[in-house]
Amino acid sequence: MQNVTPGLRKLVLAFTVMSLTVSCVPVGAPATSGKPEVSLGEGIALLSQRRFDEAKAVFARLSPWKNGDPRVLMGIAIASDMKGDFRTADRAYDELLLRAPDQAALYNNLGYSYMLRGDLNKASSYLKEAARRDPDNAAIKNNLKMLRGVMPIQ
Repeated sequence: MQNVTPGLRKLVLAFTVMSLTVSCVPVGAPATSGKPEVSLGEGIALLSQRRFDEAKAVFARLSPWKNGDPRVLMGIAIASDMKGDFRTADRAYDELLLRAPDQAALYNNLGYSYMLRGDLNKASSYLKEAARRDPDNAAIKNNLKMLRGVMPIQ
């Protein structure tokens, strides 16, 4: 495993919301917990404000493990990644790989997650798969560009 330098971690964090994609899956009924004050939109807004602890709490209240809504699972994965809770992020990504395995954004976010962890080889593998699935996606291109800045990618 290759380690991420503190400078790269700051750079990676600077691109967080732009590079990670929450709306990567087909939209069904709105995700709510049955309580009007808790909604998917609130969690996404908190992510965009970089309020990751609060976002994670909102997504958790939406019962991602029970309802299986891929949008909620992606939200909790992103918030968990940004807090360094890779165990929860992995749990969400594993569920997403079962529920929405054809989504380029999922592979993009997995690649980004592994960049945060310092596993640049695994990050490269996931980002290449994302690019194969959606070669014109700006977020994927951006993440590959960041990765190329610290390691050669073939």
